[in-house]
Amino acid sequence: MHYRYILGAALLVCALWQPSAEASGYFPMTKDVVAHESPDGSLSFATGPDVPLTKVFGRDGERPAYYFRFWAQNRRIGNEQGLIHARLLADGQDVKLEPVEEEADMHAADVFCGSYRVAEDDLRQAAHAASCEFQLVDDAGKILWKQQGKSKTAEAFQKILAAVPASYLREGVVRDEKAVDSVRRDSRPRVFLPSITPGEVQAWLVLHHQVLLQDKLGRELWGEFRPYYHKSHDDIVFFMGRAIGDGVPLITFETRPYAGGTMLAMMKEQILEDRYWHTARTVGMMTAADDIVSLTSVWRDLDDQWDGFLDDAYKTFQPYADFGFVLDCTHKKGEGNRFFVTKVREGVTSLAPNEELLALDGEELAWYKPNELRLKLLQHKDAATFRLRTPAGEEREVKMAPVLHQPENTTGLPQDRDAFFKAGKVKGSKEAVVDAGNYPVLFSQADPTYAQPSTRELYETAVEKKAAAEK
Repeated sequence: MHYRYILGAALLVCALWQPSAEASGYFPMTKDVVAHESPDGSLSFATGPDVPLTKVFGRDGERPAYYFRFWAQNRRIGNEQGLIHARLLADGQDVKLEPVEEEADMHAADVFCGSYRVAEDDLRQAAHAASCEFQLVDDAGKILWKQQGKSKTAEAFQKILAAVPASYLREGVVRDEKAVDSVRRDSRPRVFLPSITPGEVQAWLVLHHQVLLQDKLGRELWGEFRPYYHKSHDDIVFFMGRAIGDGVPLITFETRPYAGGTMLAMMKEQILEDRYWHTARTVGMMTAADDIVSLTSVWRDLDDQWDGFLDDAYKTFQPYADFGFVLDCTHKKGEGNRFFVTKVREGVTSLAPNEELLALDGEELAWYKPNELRLKLLQHKDAATFRLRTPAGEEREVKMAPVLHQPENTTGLPQDRDAFFKAGKVKGSKEAVVDAGNYPVLFSQADPTYAQPSTRELYETAVEKKAAAEK
């Protein structure tokens, strides 16, 4: 897995730019298909291993759309004064690409970044090619940048063509054949909170952490973590803990303004590096590139605990469903997760303690993580159909309607984010940038919460900021 480090004001800060002089479209999971659900319910899938390719399903039943996202940086691009065009060659033949935005806006300084639409029939043909090459050329056809397709390029095309809406399991994850494989994967849980500002959500995150520290168990789980806000990223609050092995656990919450409310998400491709080159890695990232791979179980436990903040936030800010039972989860090596009823509210007779929940509205639950399932139940305002297994091994179905609770009283939450952080002695970070890679950018065609300015606009803004700082 690749990471980018962008420190302080070094370089002109652009969320799309990489450190390599001949870099291509940065994509952190080049061997996998990554899934995303937009707030309106539309689904997208993305893959590598070369120029990232995204497949977008609309909600209107039309055929899916496919987009390549080109990213490159080198001196030849910087010297080019005319338009730059993207090309894909499959077995030496041009595959038609249609720019999504004006190509002039994709080019700034020595960086080119933009998306191109490709027809499904043309992509299917390219998926069976013996060779592929991605190029950026000038108006005369002179090659300014190129990248030869890797051995997995055709396979990646085939994977994205095969992705269907049913392939979506949860944020970031395509449903694996075996539940155990999906449970082991990390996700990017998120929840929409209408009519709440990002500043209020950030203040709540810090205050909620403080509440959790008020009892002995809370201090054991959360006491080693300290909150921080980022001075150049107003939408980010993160928590850092003590070192585990050679890594420092990093919990990053993103609070994006969206539709008059806030989209709260846990970010899962984060690295933070300070000016002393101390490194913090996102809890949940256990890859061979990390030197903490031997502590997978410890980090995964932390990951599952922090996911619960989204459940708590939803109950705090939104009306939520209560089905009258408490869940417990067990995991057996080689299997997926198993969920059991441990407690039942007085008056609930449809299920009993020690019964196992197998499915919700026809969907098998073994692929879910504990807090993901709890959040799904909190948001389920209508009657639900559960498939259960009794301790005796008999299976049955029950239909239950939840009790709807009003959100907790949130009056008095600080409105001035900066004043609250200062008064609460929450430290701010200015030396390091918490960097999400271009995972969100890949899905900007389908999800307005991930929309970004063009490369030219980002560059011009960065130039203005640099000039202002030098005055």
